[in-house]
Amino acid sequence: MRSQGSAPLEPSLGPPLLDLASNDYLGFSRHPAVVEAAAAELAASGLGAGASRLVSGSRPIHGQLERHLAEWLGRDQVLLFPSGFQANLAALVALADRHTLVLADRHCHHSLLLGVGASGARLQRFAPNDLADLERRLVRAHQAPAGPPRRLLVVSETLFSMDGTSPDVVAMEALCRRFEALLLLDEAHALGVLGPGGRGLAWGLAGVTLVSGTLGKAFGSGGAFLAADGVLGEWLLQHCGAFRYTTALAPALAAGAEAALGLLIAQPQMAAELLELAGCWRDGLEASGWPRPPGHGPILPLLVGGDGAALDLQQRLETAGLLGVAIRPPTVPEGSSRLRLVVRLGLAPHTLAQLLEALGPGPQSAPTTTETTTTTRSVLPTRWPSPVLEPPVQLIAMHGWAGDGGHWQAWQQAATNCGWGAQVGERGYGQRTPELPPWPAPGRKGLICHSLGVHLVPPEILAASDAVVLLASFGRFVPPGSEGRPLRIALAGMAAALQETGDERASSVRAQQLLQRFLSKALAPGDGVGVDGPPGPADHPIGAAGRDRLRRDLELLIQLTALPASFPRQVPVLLVEAADDAIVHPAARDRLRQELPQAQVKVLEGSGHAMQHPDLIPLVFDWLEDGLT
Repeated sequence: MRSQGSAPLEPSLGPPLLDLASNDYLGFSRHPAVVEAAAAELAASGLGAGASRLVSGSRPIHGQLERHLAEWLGRDQVLLFPSGFQANLAALVALADRHTLVLADRHCHHSLLLGVGASGARLQRFAPNDLADLERRLVRAHQAPAGPPRRLLVVSETLFSMDGTSPDVVAMEALCRRFEALLLLDEAHALGVLGPGGRGLAWGLAGVTLVSGTLGKAFGSGGAFLAADGVLGEWLLQHCGAFRYTTALAPALAAGAEAALGLLIAQPQMAAELLELAGCWRDGLEASGWPRPPGHGPILPLLVGGDGAALDLQQRLETAGLLGVAIRPPTVPEGSSRLRLVVRLGLAPHTLAQLLEALGPGPQSAPTTTETTTTTRSVLPTRWPSPVLEPPVQLIAMHGWAGDGGHWQAWQQAATNCGWGAQVGERGYGQRTPELPPWPAPGRKGLICHSLGVHLVPPEILAASDAVVLLASFGRFVPPGSEGRPLRIALAGMAAALQETGDERASSVRAQQLLQRFLSKALAPGDGVGVDGPPGPADHPIGAAGRDRLRRDLELLIQLTALPASFPRQVPVLLVEAADDAIVHPAARDRLRQELPQAQVKVLEGSGHAMQHPDLIPLVFDWLEDGLT
């Protein structure tokens, strides 16, 4: 069977192009049986339904399609919607409320994320297709001090439209059962393609709470549906505003989808044929030196990294009469631009060869002769990146007064687990301010500063940051009687500043008086800034070299009355502190919050310093993931 789906796409300008971007995976949009069924319903029922389903918009074809879809998917009930976007919004509002924690795959469709917002639920996003990350978050939700949320909901897709990948749905369902979490799966791109007979990856899994599907892709029609069991299906019918208060799906579209479903049932091997063809295309692209597109479905993304490279590929295909679309940020993360190709049943057998000729040798091809090398150079732009993509997010972590940097190792491992780049600028006591390299050009930029670290970051790096995390950085002023290290450093620094005559010994008592004067000026009146006594001997041997070094510490301390001028106040900021951190003065903390009214504040409960809190790294990386990807 050869579908008419391979007919050229007619753009508004230029010659006709063969469409290699459409989601019409099975070629049903032009299949004679589908077109004839839609035309017959159009003649019988008119163009539109004219009203909502519960008023006068229902037609026999709506109920017929819903029943047959439910039987095909093994579900109790199916409800039709005019669009997949609308169905996903309805699904989230039905399953979640303000007492719900939603754990959504980071690559979930925008409609699902908007649905979370509309429901009022709390959102966390786990790493793409990473069930270990999902399990860690489920464990943490159950171990929360206040107990688990009233409801846990996991949201994912079964075939991601820009990546071509799929999660391990069976393992995901088992994980949700274990933690008593609801599971919503968007099967928009998988239905007709994956699973037995194209029934999707959720087929036969009772632990999948709700399935969202579309009729505008493999079915070649338009509209969407939700498939549910038992009480949930009846609840959707009675209470779902997105179903009750919208004009019903056009009858002709429902008839076309019904005909497409009949073809799938009559020819269940079509899905397997499509996957076999997709495998041949992957083999051909890889053999030509292109990175093998991930996944095994009909979506084949060629990951090239830069925006320019993706656009060059799109233009090259257009010149050869083919249409493949460059996908760039913000649809995909920075540094991961790609050419999205789609293989469809009904394409001419020579289409792959035509595509490979248009693309030319890929960046992984290895020329063996001088002639081949010259040809490759003439085909590939010189600015193309290596096949190894740049990290989509770059992090810089900066410490403050002291420390040997060992505690950043866990942070760097967390960045590696996310596929991010990370570098650490460490400043221990007595060291000069480090000279960090500039931000790498690709990728979003996240800055993490501990203690006084934000005052040590070069202004150009600070100003270019896309998000900033301040860990216990509320101005490291010392409250009365503290034995903390910043007090000792401040005392020594003040003592060094007094030694203008070059003496190598200094009076800690005099330094203490100067510190009191400084704190009285820096903090609001009445804060009680007296210090009971120096935390060391009466005299500190400093030395000439130490005097100059400590004078720099004093100069830095004086800067702490305000954030650096280069601080990017327009970007998201997270302030993290420990509830019992005794070396953060409340007045300094309040002043920093006033300077950053847009900042989100997180207080870590329990004993100890914020940097040692077990929830710190997951909290920070969750926040950065939401803000930077």
